[in-house]
Order: sequence, then C-alpha cells, then structure tokens
Amino acid sequence: MLSVSQFSLALLLVAATASTDAVPSGDYYSAMLTAVNAARAKQGVPALCMNKKLQAAAQRHSDDMAKNNYMAHDGADGSTMSQRITEAGYEWDGCAENVAAGQEEVDSVMQGWLDSPGHYENIMNRDYTMFGTAYSYNKDTTTLPAVKRRRATAATPPRR
Repeated sequence: MLSVSQFSLALLLVAATASTDAVPSGDYYSAMLTAVNAARAKQGVPALCMNKKLQAAAQRHSDDMAKNNYMAHDGADGSTMSQRITEAGYEWDGCAENVAAGQEEVDSVMQGWLDSPGHYENIMNRDYTMFGTAYSYNKDTTTLPAVKRRRATAATPPRR
C-alpha cells in the first residue's frame, strides 16, 4: 500500500509545500488514479484520464490546506473549486470535488469516499472524463485533506 500520511491530498491530487523537505511521489498519482478507475470499472463506468491543468488546480488547493492547516472545499482566500479550475486554464462543463482527512493510505481515502453517498456519486458519475489529484506535506500536522476534481458534461449523477 502506498502511504500518504503527513500529506494533504487535493484536486488532481499531489505536491509538496514550501515548508517541507518531502518529495512528492509519482506513485501517488498513479495509485489514486488506479483506485478511482478500479472502483468505476466494478460498476461498469468508463475510466478517467489524468489532466495536468486539473492537477495544478488540485495542487493549489492542497498547498493552501496544508499551509493553513484546514480542510474545506473553499480556499483560505475564499476561492471555490470552480474558480481554481478555471484559473488553471481548464475549460469545463461541470466538476466535483472530494475531500478527506486522517487516512494514511490511498485505499483508506477511497474506502471513505465509497462509503459516503455524495462522494460515491462524484466518483461514479459517467459524465466525468478527467481527473486531477495532489497532496502537500505539512510537518506540523497529520491532517490529510484530499480533493479530486473531474470534468463533467452533464450535472446528473448516475444512481448507485
């Protein structure tokens, strides 16, 4: 299992804050994308593709949450998920975000999301095609915020 303890995960989930000597692992990106796509495949939902612009938006939020030691969908500067995605240069029709804290492994984050109806619907939405993820290290906390964002072409999520 890939451990992500002491990292905050965020939209398009992965990177390190300026206050850390930790090095982001490329394994995290692939582990999270693999976990999301495995869950989708079990339900017959098409796989998502990683997108660098969405990752940049996720990283911005992840870094902000780690730096300011909080977990929320809005940024400490008041930015919203959709604003961060747009400012990263991504053209989108719809988007969703999942945030988590406290888990030490990708599998734990995923299980938490799959057990939550709203997060589950975000993950399983057939209209979502793109994905981004990030994490940021904060040596002063063990909080693990996680955010995922994906592009959607419609706003109606499928039923479980």
